[in-house]
Amino acid sequence: ILEETGTIRVGMNRIVHKLKGKEFLAVTVIMILMSIGGATGVFANPVIALIPLGILLAKGLGYDAVVGFAIIYLGSYAGFNVGWGNVFTVGIAHEIAELPMFSGFGVRVLFHIVNVALCIGFVYLYAKKIKTDPTKSLLYSAEEAAGEHNHFEEQEHMDLRHILCTLIVFFGFGMIIYGSLQLKWGINHYSVIFFMMAVFCGLIGGLGINGTSSNFVKGAGNMAYAALVIGMARAISVVMTDGKIIDTVVYYLSLPIAKYGPVIGANLMFFANTVLNFFIPSGSGQAVTVMPIMVPLADLTGITRQVAVQAFQFGDGLSNCFIPTSSVLMGCLGLASLSYEKYVKWVFPLIALQISLAVVALTV
Repeated sequence: ILEETGTIRVGMNRIVHKLKGKEFLAVTVIMILMSIGGATGVFANPVIALIPLGILLAKGLGYDAVVGFAIIYLGSYAGFNVGWGNVFTVGIAHEIAELPMFSGFGVRVLFHIVNVALCIGFVYLYAKKIKTDPTKSLLYSAEEAAGEHNHFEEQEHMDLRHILCTLIVFFGFGMIIYGSLQLKWGINHYSVIFFMMAVFCGLIGGLGINGTSSNFVKGAGNMAYAALVIGMARAISVVMTDGKIIDTVVYYLSLPIAKYGPVIGANLMFFANTVLNFFIPSGSGQAVTVMPIMVPLADLTGITRQVAVQAFQFGDGLSNCFIPTSSVLMGCLGLASLSYEKYVKWVFPLIALQISLAVVALTV
């Protein structure tokens, strides 16, 4: 609906023209902002809605859909992986571990900075490579490249309708941020806000009731593949939960931890949580399931409870970027038309480096 009103096209046009020659700055700023949203839990699930905007912006700057996907998704999860202000993961884990809410803030922020820097460097190296040689793109197609052109070559200006639609979008995202932080909103609340944003933007943007309705259906059709992938990923988790498989997995993963000292035990906790995230790709769900077991194990092996919480968060956060049961990841990949196999092969060096740093952090 926003695309049909011209708001996105005109808005992106202005952004692209202002950022010409400042591509690295654009990638850096967007990824930092997304990481802050991820660290506070605001952009964990709603990040899916921002992927199309990221792709449009990336293409306007001369990149491909992979860069658009990466600056939004990897940017957000660079912060979510640490979660220094996330009530739904670290907050719940701290409550179960009987620790002050968001204690250990400074250490987590430090790791956040390192993590974001790694992600920015990784994404920009790829972006620079494909801008020099477009055939290096993960999504390169000779036929598409021949027919593709830059939609932002001529500068456009915003009229009153575009400005009002933009204000509605900002107000809507402001409500989502407030609701996430203060009211503990979930995906159902986000859906209502996005629907209201779409209706108001369609009517104010001049589409009318019929135009708004038809474009809503068209947009829903474009999301069908991503929705199907999300459903399939979620189904795996449901089967594991209802089949009582998760309890068995948690029990047997916890056995080796009790046999070792604090250093090895902390890292085993990290890897155990990484495995468990495949079965429970929900930060809050994993915290409630795992932490009641990890806390007494930590006390038994001499691991501080703060380290146990961080081991949980690293295990939950880092694995979100590669497990196929993550509905958010699979949905974002679907919107970017990027296959899971290509994505994993591409992102593996970054994930390996992040895991290595997590091990160092837990060991030190």
